[in-house]
Amino acid sequence: MRLGVPGFGLGLALGALPALVAIALAVGVGGAEFTPDTHSGGSYLGAVLQLLALLAPAALLEEVIFRGVGQVVLAPAIGRLQAILFCAAIFSLAHVMNPNTTSLGMLNIALAGIWLGVVFYLPGGIWTAWGAHLGWNLTLAALDTAVSGLALDVPRIDYHPAGPTWLTGGSFGPEGGLLATAVIGLGTVGAWRWTRKETV
Repeated sequence: MRLGVPGFGLGLALGALPALVAIALAVGVGGAEFTPDTHSGGSYLGAVLQLLALLAPAALLEEVIFRGVGQVVLAPAIGRLQAILFCAAIFSLAHVMNPNTTSLGMLNIALAGIWLGVVFYLPGGIWTAWGAHLGWNLTLAALDTAVSGLALDVPRIDYHPAGPTWLTGGSFGPEGGLLATAVIGLGTVGAWRWTRKETV
């Protein structure tokens, strides 16, 4: 609990930064673009706060199930790496009924599960994993992109993925494209290297 708030803050940064990079790459490389949303009114900040209220408990529940319980129970029996991989696979399957699902999208969600599974072993534990999960999802949603296929609209801005679906993710959101594969993969390697330093 002592590392709870700092761990959560660390996690938010670890999640928000790669999400921003993925979107920036989609715009700069993949041809995605932002335009003003002239068809919806309301407060942008109010919409983001509503998204926070929706996404925070959902991310916490998933982290408790897949990392806080799944990995903790399985790791002593089958090993830490195997537990991370198994829970990541089940994590991906839990999203298979989401709208606009693609094979690459499911692969990236599994990769995100591995990333979060590694982040779980950073200082802060479940708090850090929760923050990273929420930071990723909330950043995508706040910039009007789909989150794992779910369209969570915000006023004032419109995001248009454009470009090849295999690159930018199309209607599934950035998680459906190879740009996200690269970003999440790099995040996983970075988190893994950090955990190695923590155990030395």
